[in-house]
Amino acid sequence: MQIVLNEQKLQQAIGAALHELSGRALQGVPDTGAFTALSTRFAGGALVEGVGDVELRVAPLSGDKGKLERFFEVRVSTPSGGSHSSTWVFYGKTAALKEVLKNEAPLKGKIRAAIVAEAESLQRNELA
Repeated sequence: MQIVLNEQKLQQAIGAALHELSGRALQGVPDTGAFTALSTRFAGGALVEGVGDVELRVAPLSGDKGKLERFFEVRVSTPSGGSHSSTWVFYGKTAALKEVLKNEAPLKGKIRAAIVAEAESLQRNELA
């Protein structure tokens, strides 16, 4: 079964969302301390089978006492928005996050792989 319905448009959507989020994260994520999570989303239904919105999110760990650790998450929702599945494509300190964000090509590949894996998870669990 082909889960990606339109590879070219999926790549374009990932690229646009990542570019937007990267710009905000490179400017807005402090080296230390808490910050409001940054996210962007795009409609994935015409791009990936059984998917609603795709969200890319950068946030601090909620229980991190030193407030040094950050993560980059890919969250995929069902078409109804009632369920979602997510995975982290990065976890580490701010400086490492910013380096990852500056090198978009490998990150785009990880995001695409995460979208496909999470869409498959939703379908496997019959949540799509």
